[in-house]
Amino acid sequence: MSSLALPRPTGTVLYAIAAVVALFELGVTWVSLHPHVPADYRAYYLDRSTTCLDEPVPGTYMPGMTLKTVSGHEAAVKDINVCGWEGPVGNGLHAVGEQSRLRLTVWPSSHDLVLMLEMSAVDMAAASGQPVEVLVNGASLGSVSVFAGTPQSFTFTVPAALTTSGALDIELRYPEAILISPQDSNTRKRSIKLTAVRAG
Repeated sequence: MSSLALPRPTGTVLYAIAAVVALFELGVTWVSLHPHVPADYRAYYLDRSTTCLDEPVPGTYMPGMTLKTVSGHEAAVKDINVCGWEGPVGNGLHAVGEQSRLRLTVWPSSHDLVLMLEMSAVDMAAASGQPVEVLVNGASLGSVSVFAGTPQSFTFTVPAALTTSGALDIELRYPEAILISPQDSNTRKRSIKLTAVRAG
């Protein structure tokens, strides 16, 4: 019984197969170097331009109410805690990294709102205080120096134009956040503790 011999591929066919494989590998390399991912994912994982990875929280909040961000208020805090915080514990939400974010639902208003943040710096902060820049919906509302010890209350004017979305995305930036241990990453830096927030 004779077996049927299959034709051997020619040099042209082999080159064509090699070219297809090479193109596939180039495509995989291109996608791995230029992934199509959300901006916040890119900033946190790829560019490392932020230490705060946004979480999809509802921002449930009753405008005008002072919300304590200490032990006993875990459920309410969970609804507004976007990223960059640990806790709450007895002395508040502890900021970790170089940014922290909160989200509060508000009613669109034709009048400016007042944002109040009650916070204190960590004990190892410099005598000159821990600088904190406050932004709402991407617009800077100014910077303050926060000191260690008793929590201090700071107020910021939120222009009515920033309330049209029905939410306040509050970002706190810590340009002088402290690296406690040389082995820690930037996502572990320390700066302030937040004990209360109010907008209305």
